[in-house]
Amino acid sequence: MNKATKILIIQFLCFAVIFLAARVIIVNFNLLSGLWIPIVSGVAAILLAPQFKVFKVDGKETVFVAWLFSKKGKPVNWL
Repeated sequence: MNKATKILIIQFLCFAVIFLAARVIIVNFNLLSGLWIPIVSGVAAILLAPQFKVFKVDGKETVFVAWLFSKKGKPVNWL
């Protein structure tokens, strides 16, 4: 499995965890109802989930992660 495939799976898992957490919080506190629950959960997950990108730097594939609260991407060494 190459790095791009691993990154896609990790990015989806981050999105899914944040989406489900936001959905549980919204439902438990009765903040919204109906179709608004998945819409707001999805928007929150899109904004809060980290974004992973694979770039070729010096002939090697390097993974960078960008997040809403960081100004620029940081390299990831654990992949």
